[in-house]
Amino acid sequence: SLFRFSAEKLQREQNLESFQTKLEASPGELSLKEIRDPQPEDQINLKFTVTNGSNTGTFLYFPTSQRCEAQVRDEGGKVIYTWSEDFEFAADAGYSFLNAGERVNYQLTIPFQVLRGKIAAGAATLTASLVNYPQLKAEMPLQIVP
Repeated sequence: SLFRFSAEKLQREQNLESFQTKLEASPGELSLKEIRDPQPEDQINLKFTVTNGSNTGTFLYFPTSQRCEAQVRDEGGKVIYTWSEDFEFAADAGYSFLNAGERVNYQLTIPFQVLRGKIAAGAATLTASLVNYPQLKAEMPLQIVP
């Protein structure tokens, strides 16, 4: 289809090397006790920022209404939680336009309870990425203490 062709052409022409990403998470440390017996509002708050560092505006194409993804990996690198698996996303393709120098923030939450029984004490990793642009990702450590 014409639409698919233009989306692929668009992706080829993007200047994504100049994009910057940043991930902030709070808290950055959890205890196994908190994960085993969480309060209903206990969650990791993620803020994923994507900045267009180029001097031209760029269209980003998304195949559904989902814009970003987050995952938790254990110390061995195994994915133990994928944020989008808890949601349904409308099959509405869409575009976002990011002007030169513009940044966009995505806020995600990960309830402590989704990690229950899946993670041991050690250094886990939080990763956030832009859907359809896996190269636009950021990581940060998540310490799991006894």
